[in-house]
Amino acid sequence: MDNATTYDVVRTWFGTGGLILLVVLFGIILVYALRPSNKQKFDRMARLPLKDDEPAENGKPDAAKKDTESGE
Repeated sequence: MDNATTYDVVRTWFGTGGLILLVVLFGIILVYALRPSNKQKFDRMARLPLKDDEPAENGKPDAAKKDTESGE
């Protein structure tokens, strides 16, 4: 076998193997994401950007409310 033939064989096998690996990996991720036991975890993570848990500048949680109510 010459170099060009070896390259073509290796490229074909690696291309096919890579495709199979990615399809299997996609299937595993899909099964993990759609498992009913993970629903609560994903729902909690989906609500994270909507939470407002940032502390006030001076560390007191009520200080931010007082500053906005006084109009300053």
